[in-house]
Amino acid sequence: MRITCGTDFSERGREAAEVAALLAARSGGRLELVHALDTRGAVFGAAHVLQTLEEAARERLDAEIERLRGLGAAVEGAMPDGWPDEALLGEAERHDSTLIVLAATGSRDGAGVSVGKTCERTLSRTRLPMLVVRDPAPLLAWLRGERALQILVAFDFSTQAGSALTFAARLARLGNCRIVAAFTDDPKREARRMGLSDTPDEAQARLQEALANRVAELEPELPADVVVSAHLGDPAARLAHLAERENADLVIAGTQQRGPLLRLIAGSVSLQLLRDAATNLIVVPTTDAAAAALAATPHEVRRVLVATDLSETGNRAVAHALALAPAGAEVRIIHVMSPNQMLEGAYGRPSYRQFEAEHAAERANRQQALEGLVPRDAQAGSRTVVCEVVEHDLPAKAIAEQAEHYDADLVCVGTLGRSGLSAALLGSTAQDVLKQLRRPLLLVPPAER
Repeated sequence: MRITCGTDFSERGREAAEVAALLAARSGGRLELVHALDTRGAVFGAAHVLQTLEEAARERLDAEIERLRGLGAAVEGAMPDGWPDEALLGEAERHDSTLIVLAATGSRDGAGVSVGKTCERTLSRTRLPMLVVRDPAPLLAWLRGERALQILVAFDFSTQAGSALTFAARLARLGNCRIVAAFTDDPKREARRMGLSDTPDEAQARLQEALANRVAELEPELPADVVVSAHLGDPAARLAHLAERENADLVIAGTQQRGPLLRLIAGSVSLQLLRDAATNLIVVPTTDAAAAALAATPHEVRRVLVATDLSETGNRAVAHALALAPAGAEVRIIHVMSPNQMLEGAYGRPSYRQFEAEHAAERANRQQALEGLVPRDAQAGSRTVVCEVVEHDLPAKAIAEQAEHYDADLVCVGTLGRSGLSAALLGSTAQDVLKQLRRPLLLVPPAER
């Protein structure tokens, strides 16, 4: 790693610099130690006063560099003038650094410690990962090979979470780490998205499974536990609570850097976490351009969900899904049926016993029709095909929920190709699916129009 570390020569600053030096040595990189010569209060002083300040700072910087070189690190120093955060970011950019390290400085230890305006300003503006050192002891012990590092990664399905997990994997390659990927969004909202609001236990199990699959997809070689926070409060408070519960030595969180106005309106989880968390913190920024590039990269198609209403067009979507699914993929074919459906298209409940029998018979008929759409060779090449009748009053909502429930990489549906007034008057399940879905969607038109 190419590391830029700021120091004010305080005890906290010296400890953070020691962490940075050992990290540079362990990774085979180098460290640039930066002390910003903040002369704003002395700009109107005599020249010899400014010179004395500079000479004293240079002497202390040289002594600190020699101390850190004694730890086996390649260390250089810089002493730029100006605002500390601007000077630090400028030096990091000039040296093409991959990590910025700063100590959390304040009047007291623990959660809520005032980290100082320099730390907050640097964090809000940096485009590089930034380590804020609150408790150097576990970091130093890990870097010396004395113990494992307990890392908590703020994780969900976003690009920012992926960046945080990737950085955790880099640290795991440097030394023994125990990594916990913690989901801190609202589990109830995720349950609603998957159509499992009435079964919270199943929703939590499905969510944990989806998160574990996402971790394995992003970092296949990284062993990590997955936890879902039940703690109430904002994401930063949830993370701080989980960090304490899991005895985390380090929290890693991704962030999408916003401008000052957006930070004022929407807030910043990373800045709030910086103020709330009682442990060390790494914030990994993801720029808008990087997030867009990652989002544009298609996932490998491993799970295909196709919905049919058993019409000719709907069944064409099934044929296309089976043709597109690669070897080793799983294709799930669903048909959405009303919970009140009876035989021959009838609805209602003249008597519960009659309804129950006819509804079960109609469901069995449709299940058989679904299975009849699957060619005998459909499961060749280790592909798996599953057919299921789903009961729901709203077909589009059911398809979107099943896509999330199943964690589909691709969704296929047929469409009659209506537009304009006919679509507005008659509606379109495909259009409704498109509005609700967050996953790639293939619309299959009729064979003849």
